[in-house]
Amino acid sequence: MAAVRPPHHDAAQGGARLLVNARFRDPLAPATSRGADLPDAMAVEGGRIVAVGRAAELAPFADRGFVRTDMGGATVLPGFIDCHSHLLLTGIMDLGMDLSVAETLGDVLDMVADAVRNAPFGAMVYGFRLEELDLAERRMPTKAELDSVAPGRAVLLMHATCHRCIMNTPALRQLAVPRGLPGADTEGGRGTAPFTGVVRDPGILTWVFPAILRSMDRPHLDAAALVAARSALRVGITTVHSMEGGELTPGGSPVLLDNATRLPLRVVCWNQSMDLAEVEQLALPRVGGCICADGELDARTAALFEPYSDDPGNDGTLLYSQQEMDDFVLSAHARGLQVAVHCESERAIDQVLRAMERAQRLEPRSDSRHRIEHFELPTWDQIDRMARAGVVASMQPAFVESYFGDDRMAHLASLFGPHRMRRLHPYRAILDAGVRVCGGSDSPVTNYTPLRGMAAAVNHPFAEQSVTMAEALRMFTTEAAFSAFEEADKGRLLPGMLADLVALGRDPLDERGGPTGVASVADIPVLGAWVDGQPVTPEQ
Repeated sequence: MAAVRPPHHDAAQGGARLLVNARFRDPLAPATSRGADLPDAMAVEGGRIVAVGRAAELAPFADRGFVRTDMGGATVLPGFIDCHSHLLLTGIMDLGMDLSVAETLGDVLDMVADAVRNAPFGAMVYGFRLEELDLAERRMPTKAELDSVAPGRAVLLMHATCHRCIMNTPALRQLAVPRGLPGADTEGGRGTAPFTGVVRDPGILTWVFPAILRSMDRPHLDAAALVAARSALRVGITTVHSMEGGELTPGGSPVLLDNATRLPLRVVCWNQSMDLAEVEQLALPRVGGCICADGELDARTAALFEPYSDDPGNDGTLLYSQQEMDDFVLSAHARGLQVAVHCESERAIDQVLRAMERAQRLEPRSDSRHRIEHFELPTWDQIDRMARAGVVASMQPAFVESYFGDDRMAHLASLFGPHRMRRLHPYRAILDAGVRVCGGSDSPVTNYTPLRGMAAAVNHPFAEQSVTMAEALRMFTTEAAFSAFEEADKGRLLPGMLADLVALGRDPLDERGGPTGVASVADIPVLGAWVDGQPVTPEQ
């Protein structure tokens, strides 16, 4: 979107408003600013901010016909930006069976049995957001257990990370899972043995997700886009970066772009495919998202330099060769595209960072802003290389709460050992090195909850990696806008910027007494969101 102001028109017809009785908090204003120091009025017109200041200074706008709107003492910030999510997949899961509420394996099986009774005969039954570490038994159901509660009916349960699933026998047949599919587990690991029903990377990307999307008609996908957008708007997100297309949601990018003008918020579409001709056909200036260089940490498919501590023969999986990644990144870079690639861990980060460094050497560009998505377990040297290369780290702070919360520390130590786990989500080291960090949720992996993500970054369980609340806020505002070349339009409360706003019941930067507790920031009420200078509700 261009950064120019729309032409002046009659205030009453242009949605012109004078917002008063609020604390307008710009993310780059001094964090020490308190209530009396903050502007308490804002004029908006034609979808953009016209002026920010004290109410007495902006009073003349009311004489010009600007409609006076009392904000009730709310703290107003730029609308939050979620830099990594999967909007269609989030909506699909929101419309499906939510297994995150299950506390035991029995709960899961009861929910499956109920869903089977209510589903049309022959229809696949899907369950989503299953996390075995939240169950009392701390394991996934087996194929045999699903067969027993759903005799003759196809059932597929998706793990919360979307990098693993469990299917029963009819589902394996209905999806025609081929013998030898990489990532499809067999009993005892023998190639000729029956499938266990578990499919992980890369088979879940190349086979399972395409099959799921093919089973859904267009009206269902349109409904999914709307329900997910409403969920994001409800928590103050006014722009969502959505990773669509590719193997994860084939054909998703055109669906998202078709829906974009009907959604109550703004979308930035990333086409997560290496097909550059497709990207050009979609007229997008960027390519990538979950183009997965590796898998996922908890599934033990993220690519490490040394094996997982509890699995000495497994160091994860690189899904592309160095040559394939070099060729893709260079070709996209040479066309002037911004590139983003999924890299959870060190060996994948190294592969993609090498490709980006090489592309910049061969085809120098002054400001490419390529991104590495997730960047969860980097080496200290890779952080420095990211800074030198100007590569943005697109990260999901809410993962910290998921990974480290409750009794997960012992689990992490079993995966990585006590030394490697200290490098998980090292926000302080990344920021101190000069790397730009933008924030996201990876919804549906974690919910759209930017305030919870900010609180998690502030309250990192390794205190040396904690950030300030001001830094956490910028991840979802100014840095998020920068990550998509939108800093002239979004992320700040300045004249000329888009009037995309979020109103909060309390100022997250006005917390005293040391590090802010998760409950304190994460539970700040979101009173409403504004897009183009107009209040919007999730029902719109």
